[in-house]
Amino acid sequence: MHTVKRMFKPIHLVSMVFISLLVSWSPPQALAQLNYPSKPIRIIVPLPPGSTLDVMARSISYALGPNLGQAIVVENKIGANGSIGMDACAKASPDGYTLCLPDGNILTINPLAYEKLSYESQDFTPIIHIGDMEQSIVINSSVPAKNMKEFIEYAKSRPGQVTWGSGGRGSTMHLYMEWIQAKTGVSFNHILYKGPADLSRALTIGEVESSNLSTATVSPMVKEGKLKMIAVISGKQRSIHAGDATSFSDQGFDLDFRNWLALVGPKGLPPEIVKKWNLAVNGLLLDKAFTEKVLPSLAVTPAGGPSEDLVLQLERKKKLGQELAKIANLKAE
Repeated sequence: MHTVKRMFKPIHLVSMVFISLLVSWSPPQALAQLNYPSKPIRIIVPLPPGSTLDVMARSISYALGPNLGQAIVVENKIGANGSIGMDACAKASPDGYTLCLPDGNILTINPLAYEKLSYESQDFTPIIHIGDMEQSIVINSSVPAKNMKEFIEYAKSRPGQVTWGSGGRGSTMHLYMEWIQAKTGVSFNHILYKGPADLSRALTIGEVESSNLSTATVSPMVKEGKLKMIAVISGKQRSIHAGDATSFSDQGFDLDFRNWLALVGPKGLPPEIVKKWNLAVNGLLLDKAFTEKVLPSLAVTPAGGPSEDLVLQLERKKKLGQELAKIANLKAE
């Protein structure tokens, strides 16, 4: 479990002030002191029920709702790779009664992939970077490879024939495929699916040979012998969710473009509401029950920190996303 010292790097004054505030945090008071809320709160999730975003939002709702004295209602608004839900979020009143729980790609990559998108990342008020979703590169069990080196050799021997599935243009799966192609000279046959559920099914039956998905999603299939995990994408730290799988970076691949989760509100959300929600969610990320039960089931590594940290995260990932979009020749449609 991450300690406060690991979660909040004491490199600037904002973080140091934030830590002092967090020490005095307690769930019952964190939001109640504003006489807020006086009615139920809505958290918009732009992906379907059962997705990582959905489970995280419902877990936060369950944990914090009783302390608020009001219900926190999770509303799934799906479609257009998350854009429909975020459009509704951007247009909501900035009164604290509509918040949104998107992933990083929806915030930073969608504006690069969809020309008529009605929002950009600056159209939202950052509240907190919740955590990073660990991902794994997996192949169907019939593919004769045990690691990235062997898989790349296999794919090079069949140029344009080995299939790589993704959830759509600009998805994490798509951008990793493009980066690997540019890095190694291999050529995949890119197959599009509606989402992770359809892609997972296709992988297990051999309809598509390879992809990268959430470690939480693929781990049961790996245990059943339907898939092989040839690399885990967990940054520079060893995965606690993927068993003995070797990390992507340890195999000589330095891209860390894992997807991630954030809590945001409509543009213009009052600072006092931002602060209260930030402290409340940070409290969950320090709560043993939450970090040992909810986060491992989703293969999410907690992040946390002040809202300013989410601003920096958005800037970093937007820049990297632009570089990957260029590699992928990703143009807005």
